[in-house]
Amino acid sequence: MGRIVGIDFGKVRIGLAISDERRIIAQPLETIRAAKDHGQTAKLIAQSLARYNNIDTVVIGLPLLLNGKEGEMALLVKAFAKVIEQALPYPVLLWDERLTSSGVERMLLDGGVSRKKRAELSDALSAVFILQNYLDSLSSRST
Repeated sequence: MGRIVGIDFGKVRIGLAISDERRIIAQPLETIRAAKDHGQTAKLIAQSLARYNNIDTVVIGLPLLLNGKEGEMALLVKAFAKVIEQALPYPVLLWDERLTSSGVERMLLDGGVSRKKRAELSDALSAVFILQNYLDSLSSRST
């Protein structure tokens, strides 16, 4: 069983997270700046993941609207996911990430984290939230 990568896509920054080999805990990997196009961004992500030889799945947060429908950002994420699927040798899954960013922001605010530090941390932590939610769903299916 390999690791799972979580991606929180943004137009400016992209958060990356990775699971442990047992697929129990998600941890932040890094935040990268989005390149001018999805292909270049996919290359940056591939470079970041190159040090891991046991990845078998990528989960990308799909920002659905509160009513469950797809908005402009969800369509952008779907286009990005297609490019990632071609650039990486792993299956790519989309995972509902509604309220992830606001939950991370609230957690950081409650923790007294400064605005500058919140900007640095929020994308990778959003990727952690997305991935952890997915991992939790896997473990609940197996019990």
